[in-house]
Amino acid sequence: MLLDHDYLNTQEPVTEDFAADYAPLDRSTVLMLSILELLHAEHAEGRAQVSLAVICKRLEIRMSTVQRLMTALNEQQLVDVFMQKDRLVAALTASGEEISLVLKAA
Repeated sequence: MLLDHDYLNTQEPVTEDFAADYAPLDRSTVLMLSILELLHAEHAEGRAQVSLAVICKRLEIRMSTVQRLMTALNEQQLVDVFMQKDRLVAALTASGEEISLVLKAA
């Protein structure tokens, strides 16, 4: 872990691999992780599906942004997005649940 070792006081040069490992995450990645965390928390509370409108409101982002991120998460088979009672809802897949558990433990 980065905090376990003082990289500023070492004689080792900083390599590109180091930079890739510890570079800040872009906004889309952070939002996707937030969506996974939100869906995991809702699932733990007994709500398996969450409407995209609720996700927009909780994360304070636009619907177009949520739809774009959901497409990416769906392509990675981490979430399922489907219609339920005339509204779009999302649910974690088994893979999405596993990733959420790993992220929560980290």
